[in-house]
Amino acid sequence: MSNYDEALERFRIVGLEYADGLSNHGPMAAEALVGLGHQALIPALVDVYAPRLPAARAGRVLSEAEQASARGRVEHAADQVATFEARLEAAADWRDVIAREVPPLLPGLFAATGHGLLRTAHAIRALEREDSALRRGELARGLAHWSSRYQTLPGHPPPSGAPPADPATLAVRLEVWPHLADASARDQLFFEAVRRLDAEPRFVEAMDAIGRPAVGRAGLDAFLDALVRTGAALYLAHPDDRIAYAHAVTIPEAVRSVAPHLSETDASAAGWYALQAVGALHAVFGGIGDGAPGEPSETVRRTAESWDEIRYRAACSLQEHAIKLAEACLRADRRAPDPIFALAAADAALELEGRRSAGNC
Repeated sequence: MSNYDEALERFRIVGLEYADGLSNHGPMAAEALVGLGHQALIPALVDVYAPRLPAARAGRVLSEAEQASARGRVEHAADQVATFEARLEAAADWRDVIAREVPPLLPGLFAATGHGLLRTAHAIRALEREDSALRRGELARGLAHWSSRYQTLPGHPPPSGAPPADPATLAVRLEVWPHLADASARDQLFFEAVRRLDAEPRFVEAMDAIGRPAVGRAGLDAFLDALVRTGAALYLAHPDDRIAYAHAVTIPEAVRSVAPHLSETDASAAGWYALQAVGALHAVFGGIGDGAPGEPSETVRRTAESWDEIRYRAACSLQEHAIKLAEACLRADRRAPDPIFALAAADAALELEGRRSAGNC
């Protein structure tokens, strides 16, 4: 059994969350360590991370009607785990479950600050390497977290026939994004902080002005490339809110892992919901501060010169967000090289430790 699968055995018996709403990042960080090429450090990560997690509760399998009514009700998280486990166990191909179960969840992509999607995406990547009951169980937990914390944000994607978004304009549009500038948001869980947007019509107007990705693999790839690159720049531009802006990279990268298992129309919608999630975090946290941030430190810049060094520093930090962000940036850079990804990953590897490392998501 691999170090990753041993980690799944450990995380299988604990809950999806801890401390009244913080997501269990352990399985995601373990899979990201595989992506970074440092799976030997997974046991150390588990030893550091797992003790904070409560034991999992037993649940019961829900009917389809019961499951639909339980969506967005975290008290049914254990039941959702049992339900998705049963469906994945019965499925000949786990991909069929993704194709059927994910589209209804897309409007609630922000669930648990995107961690339902993120845990699902990490599980998909693991299953693409090897199909096993243990890895299907991890996929069940990702889908269950997504369903139990299902949370919509203001606005709806344009119809698939509407003029598509222009990826080249994403960065410019997010530079002039509407902000709430409410510093008290830093004291809340991220999925609570964004509820401020329910009373902010400018957010919906900004989303409507962008449009959705063009339907088709090429259009979605171009859109996600631009969004991930913009997310990395936003992360570097907001050093006081690193954890919030880490999700501006990891959420769209997660959509890229899920999209191949969806119809082209649903994949396009997923890209739009990823933008909505990034835009929501930027609206809430982007206006906080008193000026432009400084440049990355010389140590960060030197580290960014070598992906081997970045991978090693991020892995050895055992900091779950640093590991996940560095791995997402590595995948993005391999697909569409840009120095911004190495800078963001190096910053995460060196600077995330001790900086609001778990208090909001």
